[in-house]
Amino acid sequence: MIDTHLHFWDSSQLEYFWLTPDQPDALRQAHLPSMLETQIHASGVTQAVYVQASHDPRENIWALELARAHPWIAAVVGWLDLTHPALEMRLQPLLRDPRFKGVRHLTHAITDPKWLLRPDVQRGLAVLEAYGLSLDLVLEPQQLKLAARVVNAFPRLAFVLDHLGNPPFDHRQSAWADDLRRLAQYPNLSAKVSGLLTRLPLELPPEQASESLRLAVALAFEEFGAQRLMYGSDHPVSAVKTPYTDTLETIRAALPAFETAAASAFWAATAQRVYRLGGA
Repeated sequence: MIDTHLHFWDSSQLEYFWLTPDQPDALRQAHLPSMLETQIHASGVTQAVYVQASHDPRENIWALELARAHPWIAAVVGWLDLTHPALEMRLQPLLRDPRFKGVRHLTHAITDPKWLLRPDVQRGLAVLEAYGLSLDLVLEPQQLKLAARVVNAFPRLAFVLDHLGNPPFDHRQSAWADDLRRLAQYPNLSAKVSGLLTRLPLELPPEQASESLRLAVALAFEEFGAQRLMYGSDHPVSAVKTPYTDTLETIRAALPAFETAAASAFWAATAQRVYRLGGA
């Protein structure tokens, strides 16, 4: 079992522009692998993917050091300035560590709605494509239409849609579903069933929240299939709402019934293929 979406951070070591004083205290404290290790092993997770949480270039080195100290962190999805003219040169030292598998940019927090279409960003994506790296996309629902254009433009680049494109679970749900179907047409895009519990409105009754979650997950399986879906906890963001093991079990309960091969793909094989991991 592979958790494809874990974050760790320590604001005494790195800068996190989004970790502002209005964030919950539970988030603002340091989150390190040693604090989660017992829960990881108890849950049956054998490998995990570290996903960037900062636009601080020092995070890549910090994350790779964590992965060396905790071998169950099998891959690092780091951050690089995709617009930098020396991107390829900056990438070289990171490629020496086989755990460095891909890049993510906090695109959902950028004010420019067409940032992904900028020529300098497109040049950066071409560099990732050339080196066989992946790109995690973290987007707000209104950005999904634009994302389809980008995924289509780079057919040899492995894209990963984090959190199923952040379904809104409100009156915009139908538009999100249509855009997710459109994105699922591109075979170079996989998606993570992650970060969903924190999107569910607090005012929803438990039964309605469970049904909303089930329907969103069912749509993802219908459109992507288990071979292009993977599980991610989104810890510690998810821990604001549910503990690590409870997050996993809540998602497990929302999954459709599937055969052994599909279960194997969702829980491990898709991640092994997309992030180019060894056996769990």
